[in-house]
Amino acid sequence: MLNEKSYDYLKNQLLYLGFGEEIAGPLKEKMGDGLQEFTLAHVRKFGEDETHSVLHFSKSEKDVTFFNRFDVTLKQPGKEDLRQTFFVAKEYNYTLQERYNMLNGRYVYREQPKMMQVEEGGASKIAPSGETYFAWRGLDFRQSDQHGNFIPKTMFWNHEKELARFPVAELANEYDRVRLVASLEKGNRANITVLHDGQEIKATVAANPKMMRLDFYDSNGRALAVRPAEKQNLSRAAKLNQGVHQQKQATKNERAKTELTAEGKNAKAQQKKRGLHL
Repeated sequence: MLNEKSYDYLKNQLLYLGFGEEIAGPLKEKMGDGLQEFTLAHVRKFGEDETHSVLHFSKSEKDVTFFNRFDVTLKQPGKEDLRQTFFVAKEYNYTLQERYNMLNGRYVYREQPKMMQVEEGGASKIAPSGETYFAWRGLDFRQSDQHGNFIPKTMFWNHEKELARFPVAELANEYDRVRLVASLEKGNRANITVLHDGQEIKATVAANPKMMRLDFYDSNGRALAVRPAEKQNLSRAAKLNQGVHQQKQATKNERAKTELTAEGKNAKAQQKKRGLHL
């Protein structure tokens, strides 16, 4: 008999992690068979790339089914397949798209649990300490463990401070800025409008915490050199905002000047008046 509560939880978990709604049908069928362990296959396209995943599930003695891990094979035209196993915890999990970005050599920024060594049943193991921190997380393709999985790598870098140095039009609007930062933190190549050689052009940008920099690309995906010094010429929107600010400041200065002039005249009048009474 199907445990509906367990099924609903898993269905929502898979949807949140980026495996879509279509996997709910096969999941329900497998759980209905009462199997202690089972797997599900999943394929997702990212442009010309594809992720082929095998999802692993197991059932406890209390008839609760858990999503334990998934094995991903990244297929890219003209490149060798990359394989990696990702484990699923109770919380702080990365989505399939974020894992795809990691396999593409990019990093993802998010909250992570601090781990500590604990003793349990006479054995030592690594477990969450209850504290968390924010950092960039990616894969070190030069190192792998005994199972052939690439070693995770953590980087610390202030991406928002770095982004603020560049002539990106989306930074002129807080809503657009927040969306841009969120996209970069997911490891995406984010679409932007950037000033290059005095012209506003469409481009993409990706975070590169390993080198502590931002990587810019033109509309054809080629590397694009963007100079931070151009920020003073930002976009029409930023220029307009700057113009409004300057106009307001000029008005304040003019008002202050007028007030000082009036005060000066009053002071002279008072001086003259006192002179007459001497």
